[in-house]
Amino acid sequence: MDPQDYSISFRIRHPSIDPAELTRQLGIEPQHAWRAGEPRRLESGEVGSGVYRETFWVGLLPASLPWSGMLPEMLPELRHGRAGPLIAAVKTGPVLPQITLYFTLLKMKRATAFWRALTDQGGTVECRLQVHNTDGFQLEMSQALMLMLVELRVGLSIEVDSAQQAEERAA
Repeated sequence: MDPQDYSISFRIRHPSIDPAELTRQLGIEPQHAWRAGEPRRLESGEVGSGVYRETFWVGLLPASLPWSGMLPEMLPELRHGRAGPLIAAVKTGPVLPQITLYFTLLKMKRATAFWRALTDQGGTVECRLQVHNTDGFQLEMSQALMLMLVELRVGLSIEVDSAQQAEERAA
């Protein structure tokens, strides 16, 4: 699966956190972000009526991550035999969604206490995988990947659009 065949985004909601802190923790610029209490904005950029009730942050993961820079962080995972198949896939094949997600979660794992506190305070973190233009899709998730989702309290949703659905939308 090529990177243009899928997209992965994170959607985070929280009663009051500063979206800049989420950007700092993830290292990804958001597509959309606002803080609870800020005036609502219209699509034109003008101020609308009312204020946002909660902080919202959504960011798209990059199509390719700096894998080589993250490999030193993988050493503990490699020693325990949990990441070997992922490392092999990074070196030999196309970038699969589970690889992109794994490396992002690995980065998030450095701040596990932050993500747990966020959910303890009423926040939610959702990872959304959207698969585009495909008639067949298979996602193999390792135990290490699923464990990190649980440890970081990240929900996962998967949306698959067939090639026919994409054509119908374009028409």
